[in-house]
Amino acid sequence: MYFIEETEVSKKTIAPGVDIRVISGEKAQMSFVSLAPGSQVPMHRHPHEQIGVVMEGSFDLVVDGQRKTLGKGDTYVIPGGVEHGVVEVKTPSVALDIFSPPREEYR
Repeated sequence: MYFIEETEVSKKTIAPGVDIRVISGEKAQMSFVSLAPGSQVPMHRHPHEQIGVVMEGSFDLVVDGQRKTLGKGDTYVIPGGVEHGVVEVKTPSVALDIFSPPREEYR
C-alpha cells in the first residue's frame, strides 16, 4: 500500500487531551500528536527510537531528567529505553513523532 486515506489512519487518545493519528509501515511509524493546553504525557519509556518535530504550539518535554521548552520547528531524538514525557503544554500543540520499529500498541 503506497497511499493511505484519512479513513484508514489509526486514531487513539493516549492521555486526557492527547490524541494521536498513526500511520504504520513495516519498519517505521509516524504519529501526529495533538496536545491540548494543560495536558500531559506521563513519564514513560519504550524500546523504540523516537524522533520528533514540533509543528505547532509549545510544550515542555523531559528526556532523561532534562527539561526543555520546545516550540514550532524544534526537534528531538529519544533513544529507546530512555524515560521521557510531556510535562506542560502551554498552547494548543501538534508534534510529529517517528518510531522505529513501529509501536504495536499504536497500530
